[in-house]
This record gives sequence, structure tokens and C-alpha cells, in this order.
Amino acid sequence: MVKERVPRRQKKKRTAQTIVLLIILLLCASLYLLIGGLGSDYLKLSFKGFLNRVPEFNHLTVEHNGTRKKLTSGQILHAHPYDSLRIVKIATSVLLNRHIRLFSEGFDINAFREETVITKLLPGQDPFHHYRYTIVIKHQNDTIGEVGLVVSPSVEDWLVKADKIIDPKKRSEFLRRAIKETEDNIQLRMRLADEYLALKKWKSAAPIIEDIIKEKKDVNLMMKLADAYENLHYYNSLIRTLRKILVLTPKDIDTRLRLAEVLEKKGRPKEAIKQYEIILPKLPQDEKIVAMKTIGYLSYQTGQKKKALQWYLKAAKYDKTDANLYYNIGSIYDELKQSKQAEKYLRLAINLKQDDIEGRMRLAESLFKEGKFKEAKRYLQEILKKDPRHQEALTLLAHIAEKQGDTKTLRSVYKKILSRDTKNTTILFNLGVMEADEGNLKEAVSYFRRVVKINPKDIQAREALFTIYQRQKRNDLAFVQAQTLIKLAPKKVSYYRFIFNYLVEQSKYEQVAQYMREAIKANPKELELRKYLILAYLKLEKNGLAAKELEKAIRLRPNDTELLHQLATLKEASGDLEPALALYKKILAISPDDEKAEEAYLRLRFKLLHKAK
Repeated sequence: MVKERVPRRQKKKRTAQTIVLLIILLLCASLYLLIGGLGSDYLKLSFKGFLNRVPEFNHLTVEHNGTRKKLTSGQILHAHPYDSLRIVKIATSVLLNRHIRLFSEGFDINAFREETVITKLLPGQDPFHHYRYTIVIKHQNDTIGEVGLVVSPSVEDWLVKADKIIDPKKRSEFLRRAIKETEDNIQLRMRLADEYLALKKWKSAAPIIEDIIKEKKDVNLMMKLADAYENLHYYNSLIRTLRKILVLTPKDIDTRLRLAEVLEKKGRPKEAIKQYEIILPKLPQDEKIVAMKTIGYLSYQTGQKKKALQWYLKAAKYDKTDANLYYNIGSIYDELKQSKQAEKYLRLAINLKQDDIEGRMRLAESLFKEGKFKEAKRYLQEILKKDPRHQEALTLLAHIAEKQGDTKTLRSVYKKILSRDTKNTTILFNLGVMEADEGNLKEAVSYFRRVVKINPKDIQAREALFTIYQRQKRNDLAFVQAQTLIKLAPKKVSYYRFIFNYLVEQSKYEQVAQYMREAIKANPKELELRKYLILAYLKLEKNGLAAKELEKAIRLRPNDTELLHQLATLKEASGDLEPALALYKKILAISPDDEKAEEAYLRLRFKLLHKAK
């Protein structure tokens, strides 16, 4: 059988058709893969758009810092100024997004067709504001969807910017603005608090940290708050804060030690002792010794002398070179009346400090109390050898000389004290007394006068002058002292007695009456003073005033016949016979054998009977 041959021309035509078909299929496959394959949203939406001509917005795909995000209508994208943003795709129901465009008022949204850093498009490229934009998706002039874009600086942005501001005042202002715009972010608030702490603005820092601690109980923050309180001298708040820290960190040695020191400083020794006792076993040896001494000191401050002594003795086992520690032990033993122990430790202290005057002084005082005057005197002489004008040593030496009756040493010591302290009235007075006792009245007067000049109200010195002037028969000077003494001690009758006698000798009865009236005001029940006044009135022939004073005197001494006689005599002399008769009758009732009263009584009876006729 012969095979039919196909024409060459027809064969070429079929080959060309096949190639065209393959190219079409290849293009369709490429387009299919490009738009997402079977089930592609784009195909569906395009097909839907083809069937339904009403445009719809489905989503906006963006790339935010390299991450793709889909935004549907009404959603908001939150970004920071330094973030990068690119619009990847706008998905709508419109075939091939014909006549679809983006619009945002005041913001070039279309610039994000290419990846762009957001801050480049912000007004003035200022990143430190809150920006809110609405991205409108439009089909021709119709809005078919909206998404939001909110741009605000991150906390890190604020912090980085703050660190670049050199001026502390401007930096603080910037941080306050940051806190306000970030709704009180804790990190920014703490940064502002640190700024205030660095500037030592404790009052500004404390309230910020207090508020943060209410939200976040952080030990480091509490420590910063404690520092602020300490610098503000808010010690009660400081103590409360340190206690709160210890609740969270009970094994914190440094904080407990700090609390103990603050309690000690603020005069709360019992609480301080408790904290020191808790911490004591955990301290290294050298700090433990210091703590023992501190507990001893605080115990003494609270009146617990025996407890203080125990702690000091414990410390002394480890520290045998602290002279002050031995002084404290010796002093407490002295107060507890354990003289031998006191002397033992005071001697130890002195051996450690050969040039220690204070220690020798303490030991001398202790020996003086024990009556060991000779030993005490030896230590005092050592002190005076180093410091000849040591006031305490000279005073104690004077006491020893007085106890031993050594007037020569006593006078010498007094004069040494006086050479340094010329206005020491005690020493001046003592020297005056010594001179007076030895009969050196002139020298005694000079000392007492110096006392009075320094202290015009010194009664003892004026009394001494008053007495010496009387011994010297210098009554005019004694009278001057008496005038001052009745003002300083108005109830002492002896001064008035001298004044009365002094003025009576000069027949100055008007002055007598004046002084005695003042005396009676101060001593209304003192009969002697009233008798002086009565005498003055009689001498001045002021019988009426004398009679009134006699009546007052009789009320004090109703049965004093001498007073009754005086008053009766005055009454009779003035013609008041009946009152005079009654007075004589009273005298006779008290003293029936009083012949003078009986004679006067009969005489007045006769006069009254004769007068009645």
C-alpha cells in the first residue's frame, strides 16, 4: 500500500499554530501564578467586580518595619516617627483598581508607595508630637473606606532625646512634657526622678518616686526614696521606708545598719539597740566591736547602766587599746558605787593615754569620792603640771585642801582660779570668808565688795559686808547694806532691827516710821516691828496713829498687858474715858495684882461718876 504524503506547506501552518497556542497557554499560566493561583482573592474580587459594579474596599496591605499588615476599614495603624512604612497593595472590588486612589489631609500618604521613614513626612519633621491621620480610600471622588494612622514617639525616643539635651533645666522640662504626652509612663517618670536626684532637687524627686512605688514595690526605688528623705531631713519618713525595705530584704545588713544609725541619731535609742542586736552576729569582727560599744552607749542613754556596762566589757575583751572605752567602764562603775573597779579601769585608761588630762581628772574625782585625798592630789598635780590653769583640777584641789584643813594651799588655789576667772563669785566669796575668819576684815571687805559689784543681788556677800561693818563700828556702811538687804530679803527682821536702832540713835523717827510701815507690809504678824512703829508715832506725837497700831498689836497679842496699858493711857489722855476704863478692867482680869491698872481703874471710875452728876 502506498502512503499519502502531506504537503509541506500545510505542515508548516500546523506547526505555527501549535507554537502560538503554547505561548498563549504559557502567558495564561504566568498570569494565573502571578495573581495567586486557584482561589485567588484577586480573581474572586475581579470576578465579583465584573459581576457587581458597586466598588468596595477590602483591605490595605502595608509593610511596617519589614512586617506586612492588613488594615481593614476602620482599623488604626500605630507607628513611631522613626518607623519605615510602605504601601504594598490596595484590595478593592474594582477590576484592576481602576480609578482607585488614596488621600490623607495634611499628609502625603502616596509617598509611601516607596518605603519611607515616617518622620520625613511629619510637619517640620518633628517626631515629638502625637499625630493622627485618616487615610481615605476613594473610587474616583467617592469614599469607599478609611483606615487610621497614629504616629507618636516611643518611650525610647523620648529617653534618647532627653540624654542629648545638655541644659539640666531644659532636660527636666522635656521629660515633664514626655510624661504628660505618654500618660505618665513609669519609665519616663523614673528618668525624671533620677534627673531631680542628680540635681539634688529632693523635694521634686520624692513625690514622683512615692507614686511609682504605689504601683511597683521595687527595692532600688525605695533606696532612692530613702536617700531623698535623708537629704530632706524627713527622718520619720526615712525610718518608715527603711523598715519597708527590710520587710522585702530582711537579710540586708547595710540597710538595717542604716536604720539603726538613723534611729540613734533621732533620739530613739531603744529601737536603735534592737536593730543593732539583730545585726550584731552578722557583722565582721571590727564592725562588731563598734556595734558593741554603740549598744553600750545607747543602753547608758536609756538609763540601763548595768546593761551598758555588760556591752562595754564585751567590747573590752576584743579591744584593749581604746582608752575611752575604759573611761566609760570606769565611770559606770563609779556611778554604781563600785569604787575599786572604777579606779581599776580609769588607771588602765590613763596607762594607754599618758598625756590624757581628762582621764586623770576622772580618776582624781573617783579617788576624792573614796576619801583617798593623797592619791587624788597626786593626779591633780600631774594635771596642773601640764596645764597650770586647769579650772576643774584647781577646784577639786581646793576641795581637798578644805577637807584637810590646809588653808595655805586653799588660799593659793583660790587665787590661781581667780587669776584666770576674775569674776568667779564663789571663789571671791570663799576668799572673803577665809580672810574674815582670820581677822583680816579689810581684805575680806574687798573680796565681798567685788562679789556685790559683779552680782548686786548676792545676799550672802551683802550679809557678810553688813556683819563686818558692824564689827568695825561702821554703822553708816552697815545701814547702806541693810537698806538693800530689806529689798532682797524683806522677811528678815534682824535688818529692820538694825535700821530701827540706827535711826533712833539719830532721833530720825519719821524715817523709822517709814521703814517700819514697809516692814509690817512684808511681815504683818511680826509684833516687834509693829512696836517699833508705835514708838515712832509716839515720839512724833501722832497718838491717833499710835492708838490704831496698838489696837492691831493687841489683836495679835490679846493678853499683852503692856500693850493694853499703852493703849489705855492714850485713850485716857485723849479723853476717851470709857474705852480706857474698859482696857484697865481687862488688864485687871488678866493680872489682878496689877496695882497701876487698879489705881487707874478707880481714878477713871471716880471721874466718870463725878461727870455723871
